[in-house]
Parts: sequence; C-alpha cells; structure tokens
Amino acid sequence: MKNYSMFSILATLILSGISSMNAANAAPSTDFAARCLALKGATVEGGVVTLAEATQASALPVTEKSVPDHCLVRGAMNQRTGIDGQPYALQFELRLPVEWNKRFYYQGGSGVDGILFPALGTYSGGGNLRNALLDGYTVVTTDSGHQEVANKPNGRFSFGADPQARLEYGNMQVPQVTAAAKTLIRGFYGELPQYSYFYGSSNGGRQAMIAAQQYPDLFDGVLASAPGFRLAQASIQALYQAKIAAKIAPKGPDGRPDIKKTLTDSEKAIVVKKILDACDALDGASDGMVSRISACHPDPAEWTCKAGETTDCLQPEKASYIKALFAGAYTSDGRAIYSKWPFDPGMVEQTSNSFYFLFAGEASHIYTTPPTITEDIAGYGLSADIDREFAKISATDGVFTVPGTKFTNAESPDMDAFRAKGGKLIIFNGTADLAFSVYDVADYYKKVEERYGADGARQFARVFFVPGMAHTRGGAYGTDQFNAFGALTEWVEKGVAPTRLTATARADAGVKWPGRTRPICLYPAEAVYDGHGDIEKAESFVCQ
Repeated sequence: MKNYSMFSILATLILSGISSMNAANAAPSTDFAARCLALKGATVEGGVVTLAEATQASALPVTEKSVPDHCLVRGAMNQRTGIDGQPYALQFELRLPVEWNKRFYYQGGSGVDGILFPALGTYSGGGNLRNALLDGYTVVTTDSGHQEVANKPNGRFSFGADPQARLEYGNMQVPQVTAAAKTLIRGFYGELPQYSYFYGSSNGGRQAMIAAQQYPDLFDGVLASAPGFRLAQASIQALYQAKIAAKIAPKGPDGRPDIKKTLTDSEKAIVVKKILDACDALDGASDGMVSRISACHPDPAEWTCKAGETTDCLQPEKASYIKALFAGAYTSDGRAIYSKWPFDPGMVEQTSNSFYFLFAGEASHIYTTPPTITEDIAGYGLSADIDREFAKISATDGVFTVPGTKFTNAESPDMDAFRAKGGKLIIFNGTADLAFSVYDVADYYKKVEERYGADGARQFARVFFVPGMAHTRGGAYGTDQFNAFGALTEWVEKGVAPTRLTATARADAGVKWPGRTRPICLYPAEAVYDGHGDIEKAESFVCQ
C-alpha cells in the first residue's frame, strides 16, 4: 500500500505553529476560529484545503441534523481533466468538533457517489437524530473523485467513460481520503485519533468492506450496512429482473413495457398473503413477519390459478415471474449471475421500483468494458443482452485495463491483516432488500468461516440479518431502528462482542406495526417466539 508518511510530515510542518494544539476540550473561542481559518490553503498530497470555517452549533439546512461547534474543512485532490474531457477531483469534507473524543469516523458514500454529502457521521437506524459529529467524532466524507453533472444527461453515471475516475470510485478513494483527513486531524489537534471507524450503507457498505479487506491498517472497526460488495454482478442481476418483468408488463404511453405495473396491487397482495401463509408462523408467532427465512421455501408455481379459480391465485405468467424473481438471475447456459432472494413479504412491494434502472445506468457506463454511453438508460435496461453484459463486467481493453469486478468488488475472505491487528467487522442487511440479497452476504460469510473456522471468524467478523428491513432502512414489515454502531464501538473498545441487537419499528406512514420491537440475531440464529410473551416485544423472542 502507498506510503503516506512524507505527506503527513509535510502537512504537519505546514500546520505547525497554529496556536495551541490541545483543542479537544476547548470551549468555542476566537482562538478556535482562528486555528480553523488557518487550515485554508494547507496542502495535502495531490491537493489543497479549499475551505475552512468555524461553524457554530446549529441544525443544518436540508438535513435538519444538529451539529456541535466545529471546524468545517473542504479540500480537493487529484484535480485533472479526464480522457472524456470532463474535469475531475477527489473532493472531501472534514468536520473537526471543538470537543473531540479522539475518534475518527469515515462516512461511506451512497448511490454512485458524485455528491459531497455533509460529514455528519450518520448512525445506523434511519431517523436517528444523533450523529457521530454531535458525539465528538471527527467525520470525513468524499464524492469519490467525480462530480454529478447536473446539466448533462446521465451525469451521475458519465464518469464511467474515464478509467481513472472508475478506479477512484471503486477503491482508491479510501486510503487517499483517510490519509488527508488524519493529516489534518493531527495538525489541528496535535495527535492522531485513538480509534478509527468506517461506516457505510449500500455502496458505502461496499466501501466499508473494501476498507477491511484492502486497507486493514487504517480502521479499528468497520460497519457495513446492506453492502453491495459484488456490485458489478448485482447490476446485471437488476437488468435480468427488469427484462423478466418487461415480458409481462403492460405497455406505457411511450410504447415500452411499464414495469411499474408488472404486478397489480391485488396481485401483490396475493403474493404477500401466500408468503405469510407459508412462512409467518415458522417462528412460532403469527405476527405478519417472516423471521425464519432459512425455513421459508414456498413454490410460487403452486399459487397458479387452477381450473375455475379466479381469486387468491395468480395467472401462470405472473406465478412464473415471481418464481424467477426470487430464484435469481442466470445466463442462458445456467451460470448464476448474482444471488437468489429470501421470501420476505416486503420484497413484493418493491418488485417494480427504481433500482432496476439505477443499476442499468451503472452497468452500462461504469462496470462493463467497453462502456455503453447512452442517454437512454431505460432503453438499454430493457434491451440489454444479459449474457453479453455479464461477460463485459469481467472484460478489459486498451483503455479500461481493470475489469468492473476488480475495481468495485470486495468479496475476498482473506482478512488476515485486519484480524491480526484486532480489527472488528459487523455486516447487517435487511431480508427485504431488493438491491443486495442477504443470501449473497451469507455465501460470503461462509467463505470467511471456511478460512478461519466458525469460531475464528466470529472473533473479528459478525453478521446480522434484519427481518423485513428494506434497502439500508425502512420497510413496511420490518423493525429497522437499532444501534449497530454502538455495538461496534463496544466490541472494539471494550471487547464486548455483540450477540443480539434490539430493533424497533419506526412510526412512519406505511409501517405495519409502529413501536414493535424484535431481536436482531447473530447469524445464523433467527428469532423464535418463546410461546407466552407479548408478540410486540423483543423479550418474548429468543435467538436460535
């Protein structure tokens, strides 16, 4: 891995003499503001700090998240013009609180990045009003080396035309941004963090797993939520899902299949009922949730309407579609493309959502070689040859010398270095996540167990599946409010390994049981009703 020691020394020298370095417990003051402003123009390897301003405690616009008094820093590295003629830079935002707890939090990205989100340190559990910055962490975030072009069609995907931008998005941003952040932290506070954490969801979860696998010396604890660690394959899976939906979807005004209407609301209700009839009570409680996905294996072919039936059943083409959807994508010669999916009722309500065409833009522009540069993302998604596009995620050429599966994926079970340094990894995923399947996580963790043994793997890596939770959060049938990051810090700093988390259903519109609590069990255990307690309470369930 690249040695950043010289750049760290240089930046420290540049920042030396900026008043007192002991700001960890200082009250907001003129001195703090002056030291913050002095960071502007400081150099980091390949870049410079472009903004530094003292920020008072407040609620930020748009996010409405509370923040403490802190120093807001922004910078840019690796500024250049790509082979596509577009400007590129690896931009970062770092927030340095007055009352620092001597901990560092790397906030993973989202979607395909390209946006510099506020560095707040969002905690797991959507709707959590606290954040890492408010709790004293220094927090950094990045746009991963490209900027979404608002005035250009498909600007969020267009960076895929530049090979260097692909690599920075894929995995190169983690060490560079971490090094820059820690250099500035040391220059500002006079010391490095005692503990360093990485937390990301979705694409950020993929980045989290990259941090643990490829840069094990940088972080003490890593939290990966709904990680797209086989993002290239998942994008082709989404193309497959769109195509099988399009075969039976009605035509829209533009003459194309309208996959949002592949299933009617009444047909979705039938599928939900069939899944619950088959699997709801497997955990001992008829509570409208599927907690034991390991035992839930209904056959949608049995839901087909028989002669004379018109209700509580599906037409043959709809039953076949549901069966194919949950079975996962395959090439024409029978090779699995990504993963199968669990029969969670929450999956059904998302069968026609925007993930399909989001992934189509990623597959066409970013993960395949050569890329398909097009303004018609939907057209590409509906017409793509699955075998051809699947082959292209492993292909290279004279311009794109690293395949999509190499620069994006984080599927290595080799975490020898992370384990040796005492690093801890927690992965969690919702069983109703239509973007990334819990079964893909299970298959990955099996490889980790094969390498280290079941007990050995649990010494540094643990997995939790969240029944009913959708992609990263939410879900009508799930309980998605829980403190996974707190569990990680307890494990890293106190040696208390998590075995069970308690989750609460949010009080949002569309949630079936607001306030319901459930245990989130350490994989492979699942929640089972104890037979006599209140089914709305987590304490009435055991993990087994």
